Formats: sequence, C-alpha cells, structure tokens
Amino acid sequence: MASQLGKWVVRALTLILVFCLAVGALFVAGTVGWLSGFGIKTETHDSQVIQAIERTQEVALLSLGIQGIKNSERCREAFGKCVPGTGETVFLQYNFAAKLGIDGAKVSVTKTGENSYRIAVPDFIFIGYDEPTFKVAVEDGSLLSWTTPDIDKVEMVNEILDGDARASYLESNRDLLQDQTKVFYNSLVTSVDPAAKTTFEFRS
Repeated sequence: MASQLGKWVVRALTLILVFCLAVGALFVAGTVGWLSGFGIKTETHDSQVIQAIERTQEVALLSLGIQGIKNSERCREAFGKCVPGTGETVFLQYNFAAKLGIDGAKVSVTKTGENSYRIAVPDFIFIGYDEPTFKVAVEDGSLLSWTTPDIDKVEMVNEILDGDARASYLESNRDLLQDQTKVFYNSLVTSVDPAAKTTFEFRS
C-alpha cells in the first residue's frame, strides 16, 4: 500500500515538474523570439449602434451620435490553430459624434432664369468627430496569455475612425444629406430672392 502511494506521489510530482518546465520553456522561447516561427491569430468584430441623428443648419449638415463596442481576440497560433490557454480578448467601448457635410467653397449657384437657380453640390465629406471617448470595457487573458503579444488598443481606435468607417457613414446617410442640403441652400437663395425656384445637381 505504501509502495503504491509512493508511486502515485512520484507521478504527481513528475507531472507538476513537467508542467512547470513547459511553462518556463514557453516564457523563455517567447522572450528570446524562438516562437517567431509560430503565427499570431487575431479576430476582430465590431458591433455599433447609431444612437441619434441630429439635423443641423450648417455646412456640417448632419451630426451622428455613434456608440458601440469593438472586440479583438488574439492567441498564439501553431499549425493554423490557436494554442489552448494563450488567448486574449479586449472589448473597447466608444462614443462620439460624427459630422457630415459638404465643402461650401465647391458649391456653385447658377442663375438659369428670372427666378430660377441651379445649385451644383460636390461630393459629401466627413468633416470630423466631436467629443470622442474610448474605454476598455473588458480585458480578459487566459492562463498563458503572457506568451501572446498584447492587443494594440490604439490600433483598435484607428480602425473605428478609419476611412472605411467614414465612407460607410456618408453612404448610409446620403438621402438625409441631400435633403438637408436642399433645406440649407433653399433658405440661402430665398433670403435673396423670395420667389426663387431651385434645382439641385448632386455628384453620384
């Protein structure tokens, strides 16, 4: 009985020693760059809600209230698969107002008759952000996540504010932008000529 117990203790100690050696080897390998042959797998998902749309009577024709949560996942990858226990996840909460409008200097107003005017409108543009706030809502790492390079939060912010995101705001709000352009320039023209009739040309 004592002999069997002794064997069990030896096996348990051996397993613990092997685990400790494996963890130490991973740490050393990550420090000196021996894991460079293994890839890093990263997955990013973005879920957002347009919280509010506010019409404005400015060259900034629309102000979009944007809020959302962006998450990014990363792990050590070997042979095309994540190494168990090396995963890291970050959830980044964001909130800002996006300003959309036109470059007023590129708008042309042409008189086409006694009380008629043609207004040519350039492409709509992204003007800027107001009061952007970014906050890490959740940051979760597995047991061996220290072997995985940290997720770059600045890069996540840049992805939220990049050109693709700006283009999507413009495209999804094109009809509203056209309506607001008409309201804005009709008010300008009729303030000079109350009987004015206007036609608009928008760039496709």
